Amino acid sequence: MTLTTEGIVVRQTRYGDHALVVNIYTRCEGMQSFMVRGGVKPGGKFRSSCFFPLSQVEISYNRGKQGSGMPFLREIRLAHPYKEMYSDIRKSSVAFFLAEAMARFISQSEQDVFLYDKLAQALTRFDSRQENIAEFHLFFLLELASNLGFCPRMEGGSRYFDLREGCFCDLPPVHRDFLEADAATGLARLLSARAEQDGFPCLTLFSSSLRFNLVQALTRYCQLQSGTEGTFKTLAVLKEVFS
Repeated sequence: MTLTTEGIVVRQTRYGDHALVVNIYTRCEGMQSFMVRGGVKPGGKFRSSCFFPLSQVEISYNRGKQGSGMPFLREIRLAHPYKEMYSDIRKSSVAFFLAEAMARFISQSEQDVFLYDKLAQALTRFDSRQENIAEFHLFFLLELASNLGFCPRMEGGSRYFDLREGCFCDLPPVHRDFLEADAATGLARLLSARAEQDGFPCLTLFSSSLRFNLVQALTRYCQLQSGTEGTFKTLAVLKEVFS
């Protein structure tokens, strides 16, 4: 059976000498992995630009019987070409980070049209922004957390934020996974801005150092809530670009 759907590319991995495995968050089947025969080469069937992180594409693939193995990608084309996502170093750094976040935190292979449309539309708007782009990734992480069922809760206190429990508190937790002082206050401000406007406000709220502390905190929070581990390779680039 051949299926056609839109998708957001999150990762590609070389497989053997002449193939790729591409992870794509699809509109109709959630996160999926596809085999690309022949990989990407000059004059080949598949264009390399279609596999850049966060590319919005339309794909056709063969879905075999359950348990028959990874589906093969038949066709892929850019559905919503970006204007500046890969030519602007700031936007491309954000794209690589968010692609890594999606690959880590979105695991379900089931349809979620609401989340897909929200993320796709937000990425298109981000590409066209000319200012206030330094904190888009913070709101993007909150949106992921909210739709995956573990958005930070505002109730419970104000002085500390427990990364394990996902809530603010007046006393420090007995473990080390918590925020205090400026970071806790910053997270509260971030949550308020998201609640007052749409999910991706066009704002710049924080200094570069506090912004980086917050992205580290939100990354750690999502790891704790989703049960994933490992170092984010793209964080260092993000810090350098927005410092």
